[in-house]
Amino acid sequence: MNKILIGIIVLGSLAATSNQVLGSTSHSSGHNHNTTFNQTSLTIEFQKPLLIPPLLKGEVKDGVRNFDLNVTKGKWEFIDGKFTETYGYNGPILGPVLSLKKGEKTKVNIKNSLSEETTVHWHGGILSQDVDGVHNADIQPNTQKSVEFILNQPAATLWFHPHPMHKTASQVYKGLAGLIYLEDDISENLNIPKTYGVDDFPIVIQDKKLTVDGQLTYSTTHMEKIHGKSGGSLMINGIISPYIDILNGLTRLRVVNGSNATNYDIDLDGKEFYQIASDGGLLSSPISMKKLTLAPGERGEILIDSNELNNKSYLYINGKQALELRKNKKTGLTSIPKTLVEVPEITKNLNSLKTRTFSLKTTSKGNTINNTPYNMEKLNFEVQKGTQEIWEIKNGSKMMDMPHPFHVHGAQFRVIERNGKTPPLNEQGWKDTVNLNAGDSVKILITYTTDGITVYHCHILEHEEDGMMGQFQINK
Repeated sequence: MNKILIGIIVLGSLAATSNQVLGSTSHSSGHNHNTTFNQTSLTIEFQKPLLIPPLLKGEVKDGVRNFDLNVTKGKWEFIDGKFTETYGYNGPILGPVLSLKKGEKTKVNIKNSLSEETTVHWHGGILSQDVDGVHNADIQPNTQKSVEFILNQPAATLWFHPHPMHKTASQVYKGLAGLIYLEDDISENLNIPKTYGVDDFPIVIQDKKLTVDGQLTYSTTHMEKIHGKSGGSLMINGIISPYIDILNGLTRLRVVNGSNATNYDIDLDGKEFYQIASDGGLLSSPISMKKLTLAPGERGEILIDSNELNNKSYLYINGKQALELRKNKKTGLTSIPKTLVEVPEITKNLNSLKTRTFSLKTTSKGNTINNTPYNMEKLNFEVQKGTQEIWEIKNGSKMMDMPHPFHVHGAQFRVIERNGKTPPLNEQGWKDTVNLNAGDSVKILITYTTDGITVYHCHILEHEEDGMMGQFQINK
């Protein structure tokens, strides 16, 4: 792929017009989806604090923890003084963090105040068809729906977002995304940062194309349908170039790639940090890292030691300073645990398990799995509830092929092999999304304990809507 360089737009330029796009970007060669963000300052950088969403603990009634979510339109200033229409849960953009406990019954009352249908999908939740937020789950405009579920799975940072047919990409792009902090007895007793907004921060990374007058709209060219909607202005929690104050000691960042299509390389300019969790929960022990790569839908929790930083340091995303880290005078935790949780060893003879193959393919005509586009009226296969299987996911290696984050609904899996080798340590915990670069082959070990029909798909949202999805029946 030839590099595409979109002209740099500087605020105040006499040549600027209202439909030009801020935050010029380019894709690196080889379709790796690691968009390069322009270092030119388009705003006064690092003058706004990071937006910290409300942490909701709900109201317990008759043993059930109740939450209210209002899906609504709002107005947001990505650029000071320039308002644009956005979507949000309980506010103008993004949504709250829902604080849940493993095994506790939860009820969420959802009101749709949009002028279009929506759904709420609980990404990473081990949930059945009736509450997953995909099949026959549309909430029509100006109507309400309540869902009840129990998350009986390890502590993890999960998230929720819309999943209506052919409208997922646009609704996420306009701002619909919220987080779930699922805790259990083990996580609550670990000596790790857990004071919300003080040493434990939600970090939702996204990129959006804004016009010079600050407007956000969603539309796709043919190439954006093929490659995914990527580029523009890099933002964290809806803020371009924010800052946070961190304690002297350890800070926990719960990082979510909430973008439609862009992969993110996250680093501290070569300084060491520790990853403590992946999509589905805590790892067995902290892993020393100097770079964490997350594809759309993936999550990673990291610990940063302020002793490794200057008074002002930066979280870098794809080479750009994206979040300023300012030390304050308060002291937090200083000791990193040597162990976190017991992640079960894989001891079963895997040769005895059924293997299914999923081939991901991109052409100029679209994106498919096993050469078949998604058909809501068709089941691609059936699985037996409670039975372990190996799924081998293969990505094409031809000129048009590109990275695809493969996501499953209703389960967490273990990566057992990447390109014929043992996966990296930070992929050896529980996951629901795994990235495959062009030519990659990944094997996962998966068991379904949920009910009904569920789906698997590429989490590049334009690919999902373009047909890179399938569905199957879980049989008891």
